[in-house]
Amino acid sequence: MNAAASHGAPSRPVTHRIGDEWLMAYAAGTLSEGQSLVIASHLSYLDDAPARISAAEAAGGALLERLEAEYMAPDALAKTLALLDGPEAQPVPSPAAPKSRAGTKGDPLPAPLHAWLGRGVDELRWSFLGPKMKKVDLWRGGPNDQRLWMLRAGPGIDIPMHGHSGTELVLVLKGSLTDPHGTFRAGDIEECDGDIFHSLRTGEDEECICLALTEGPTRLRGWIAKLLQPFIGL
Repeated sequence: MNAAASHGAPSRPVTHRIGDEWLMAYAAGTLSEGQSLVIASHLSYLDDAPARISAAEAAGGALLERLEAEYMAPDALAKTLALLDGPEAQPVPSPAAPKSRAGTKGDPLPAPLHAWLGRGVDELRWSFLGPKMKKVDLWRGGPNDQRLWMLRAGPGIDIPMHGHSGTELVLVLKGSLTDPHGTFRAGDIEECDGDIFHSLRTGEDEECICLALTEGPTRLRGWIAKLLQPFIGL
């Protein structure tokens, strides 16, 4: 029995994984706090996460070795010293081993997310999003007005057709989501760009909880949804 199956997590393998370009950026520390948290949470579901991160670090190092040397600007040292006096950078979340995935027994939050929040899923301040749907805002910042939030929806719920102003990352923490690209279950992550419009449906067996990182306002279709948008804050 693998580590995932022995600790209450899904025994099925994660079938929708994040791309290598995200892993390289994560390993290099160039992602925003919200992006890093999503990637670390996703990696906590993968038994081969350490190997994938090591490969990403090696690939990044190889790319650096191929770069031609460039002369530093005259004020480069002064700018570097000025950065040392600036605010302390936030540490990048680390992916936990699969055996420590959940923050507490029965809580679907992956360990990096639970540690960052400092509380369990039922302790969060959920607000109304729609019939049998709730959301909680977690973080906002980074480039392109990034927003980190969570969705909690009942079984068999249709999520209206929508798109985003930039990249959308959705990590399923509990239950499942289905859209034209497939079915996503706990540990699976979906990436969509700003050109994609899609509707989703939660699985029929249990509630669905997702962690989402979006850029800019959500683009909704349908006049009722657009009227409600100012009230739901997406």
